[in-house]
Amino acid sequence: MNQKCTASEFCNIKKQVLQSVDFSRKGSIDDAILNLVEEINDREEFFTTSSCSGRVILYCESSQKQKHLCQWLFVSHDPITEEALIKELDPLRGDIILKFEPLILHVQCFSLDYAKKLHTCALESGFRNSGITLGKHKKITLAVRSCLQLEVPISDAGKLLVSDEYVRFLTKKINEKMDENRKRTKIFFEKFQCMFSR
Repeated sequence: MNQKCTASEFCNIKKQVLQSVDFSRKGSIDDAILNLVEEINDREEFFTTSSCSGRVILYCESSQKQKHLCQWLFVSHDPITEEALIKELDPLRGDIILKFEPLILHVQCFSLDYAKKLHTCALESGFRNSGITLGKHKKITLAVRSCLQLEVPISDAGKLLVSDEYVRFLTKKINEKMDENRKRTKIFFEKFQCMFSR
């Protein structure tokens, strides 16, 4: 079975995807990875289907645990302060979760060989949770991921579970993870440019 698209098929799919509407909450590519995404999409062999540079989210979970019923209280793609988090905890309501998500990048690849090369770039940059998926219609996708995520419950049914001191500790840990995430992203960008330089 041939898992590879023709160059014409891949080009048409790429054009359709890159011209489609961005349905993410933000509605645009994060500034921190705009150059990386543009560099990837500039190559004939790749295109991005989704991306996030890394973010901190404080959200209130519904009792039904349904994603669309979650209320975002705070979101940042930059380092955070303890004061900003504490401000959003007043008044307390529901089940509040604090979460850090590192870079996530989905890249559709022209061939398995190109996917493997990009996978090597990701692994060597510290994104060791990265993997290749072979999907329907000859779709080959690389997910660039790492293990830097963090998720902590802050309140339960409106009752605070942590102290101000622990919020201070979490702020420090999240900012450390965000800094490491940015370093790895920079290395990945440099390795991509080196491996796929024209």
